[in-house]
Amino acid sequence: MEYYMLNKPAGCITARRAPRHKTVMDLFPEDKREQLFPVGRLDRDTEGLLLVTDDGALCARLLSPKSGVPKTYFFYALGTLTQERICEIEQGVKLYPTRAERSAPATVITCETTTLGNIKHLLSPQDLKRANRRPDTPVISGTVTVTEGKKHEVKRLLLYADCRIVYLKRLSMGALALDPALPRGTYRPLSATELKQIKGL
Repeated sequence: MEYYMLNKPAGCITARRAPRHKTVMDLFPEDKREQLFPVGRLDRDTEGLLLVTDDGALCARLLSPKSGVPKTYFFYALGTLTQERICEIEQGVKLYPTRAERSAPATVITCETTTLGNIKHLLSPQDLKRANRRPDTPVISGTVTVTEGKKHEVKRLLLYADCRIVYLKRLSMGALALDPALPRGTYRPLSATELKQIKGL
C-alpha cells in the first residue's frame, strides 16, 4: 500500500481523470496514476491537504458519514461574520433553502481582517479583477471545521452567514495536518507517524 500527502493547488480537478481538465493525478508520475486515487474531493478552486493512496478500505472508512472525521479549512471571505451567525452554524443550519436537512454542527473561528489587495496572489482571475479595481475591500479570515463531506459544505456554511469565500485551503483531516513545508502542487509519502494518525481515525 502507498500513502501520499499532496498539497493540492487551485485549478485542478480532484479526480483520476477528467476530459479537458488537469487533475490531481496529473501531478504524479504516469506509472502511479492507475493504481492511486484521491481520498474524497476538494473543489477545483480549493487548495491544501489531499490524501492519495491505493488503500480502498482506508478510503471508505475515512469518507463514511459514520466516521465523522473532522476536516479543518482556512478561508478568506467577503462579508461580515457575526457571532450570532457563528452560533447558528455551530448548531447546524439548512444548507439548501428547499431541503429540510440541516448540516452537522461545525466549528468556526475568526482570525483577522485584511483587504483583497493583500491577498491578490491567492485569488481567482475573477476576484483578482475586483481586487485590482477595489484593493481596499475588507476580507475576513478564519477556520471552519466540519465532520461531513457534503458538496461545497464550507462555502455554503459561509454563504448562510452572507459571506462569500474567495480563498479556501484544507489544513487537516483528523489528526493528519498539512505539512507547511510542502510546496503547493507537490506531494510526499506519509511518515510512519502520519500513517499511524490517519489509520487511527
